[in-house]
Amino acid sequence: MSVSRTKIVATIQRCAHEISEREFPPFEDVQNISALGMDSLSTLEMVGMIERELDIYLPTDDLTDVHTVGELADLCESKLKAAR
Repeated sequence: MSVSRTKIVATIQRCAHEISEREFPPFEDVQNISALGMDSLSTLEMVGMIERELDIYLPTDDLTDVHTVGELADLCESKLKAAR
């Protein structure tokens, strides 16, 4: 099943909202993940939730270079394409 980039970004935003219990304006690709105000544990919880929602695995090594919502969406897209 193909998942659109819009759905991926919406999933990232929904997971960030649920973990942080805060509302965010619509995410853009340039949104810096560290600016979301979540600590490292919350960020890891968010990644775990994204993995479950999208049924993918995001290795920690792949996440070290991810700093923006766009980079996280790119990584999710690549994992989804590899799973087909």
